[in-house]
Amino acid sequence: MVNRHGIIRAAALTVFLFSLLIWTYVVLIQVTHPDWLYLPFSHIGIFPFNWRLDDIGMTAFGLAILGFLIWQIERAAVQ
Repeated sequence: MVNRHGIIRAAALTVFLFSLLIWTYVVLIQVTHPDWLYLPFSHIGIFPFNWRLDDIGMTAFGLAILGFLIWQIERAAVQ
């Protein structure tokens, strides 16, 4: 049987970590090459690949907060 709390906790932690890494990447781009922030993330012109880097950074920061919050709620629910 699959433990639902374990799956939710693992998914939330994964979203938190990967979103934090993406946000860190965008911050490093902002510090080193600020003129790149307005460029699309990819050369593919189809949504969501045509998002600008600054939009991706803001979205990743929000997802990191959400993933951390869900991870903490699941940790508290199991204890």
